[in-house]
Parts: sequence; C-alpha cells; structure tokens
Amino acid sequence: MALFVFNSGIFLWISQKGQAISHELGIQQAWENYAPEGVRQFFGDNKEAVQAFFSHSAITWLIGSMMILLVIRFVKGVIKWGLFLLVIGIGLFLAYQYSQIASNVSAI
Repeated sequence: MALFVFNSGIFLWISQKGQAISHELGIQQAWENYAPEGVRQFFGDNKEAVQAFFSHSAITWLIGSMMILLVIRFVKGVIKWGLFLLVIGIGLFLAYQYSQIASNVSAI
C-alpha cells in the first residue's frame, strides 16, 4: 500500500511537471526541429496528440508499474512455495531413506 501511495505521488508530480513544461515551452517548435521522423509519423504530426500523450503517460506508467509489481510479487510467492515444497519433499525423502537404512541395520 505504501508503495502505491509513493508511486502515485511520484507519477502525479511527473504528470504535472510534464504538462507545465510542454505548455510553457510550447512543443511545436521542438517537435518540428528535434522529433525523429518515425515518432512524428506515429503521432501524425499532431501537436495535441503529443501533449495528450505526455499528460497521460504518467498515469499509464503508474498503472503499468503496479501491474508489474503484482506480477513480480505473484512470481515471488510461487517461487517461495515451490522451494518450501521442495525442501519438505527432500526432507521426507531423506527420512524415508533413513528409515530404510535403519530397518536394514536392525535386521542384521
């Protein structure tokens, strides 16, 4: 929960600063001078689309990072359970082997 609050604050700050910078500087001249051709084709030479992308990208990153966090936590839990079951299985196997050896020694 604390990580979600932290990420929300960071991404809110990124979103607000990105919007402020794009509105303050005006993105049109930088767009025309510095954006690669492939990026311009992706947005279709639309200044409003670029500003909308930058204003919503922080929210997208927040949602994406939370989804990745959930996947990582799930995988970590699966690995922990797998290792736990492996250790229990090895312990049971060794106990069985010991009982077999002990029964053979007592029979002699």
